[in-house]
Amino acid sequence: MLEAKKLTKNYGDFCAVDALDFKADRGKIVGLIGPNGAGKTTLFNAITGVVKPCEGDIIFRQKNIKGMRPDK
Repeated sequence: MLEAKKLTKNYGDFCAVDALDFKADRGKIVGLIGPNGAGKTTLFNAITGVVKPCEGDIIFRQKNIKGMRPDK
């Protein structure tokens, strides 16, 4: 399972993702849709470790991976 809890990412004064809660259960296909600037890419980059969230947690297989490098 992959889960984001209260995930927040700011770029200066711009809030790209604001206290997002997201859950993708094992074995399920999940889509993420929204208008330009909604934070889809920022969420993906936070999950993959490309950017570090300002607040919140990213849980993968019951381990907090927030801020983990992409190569880990």
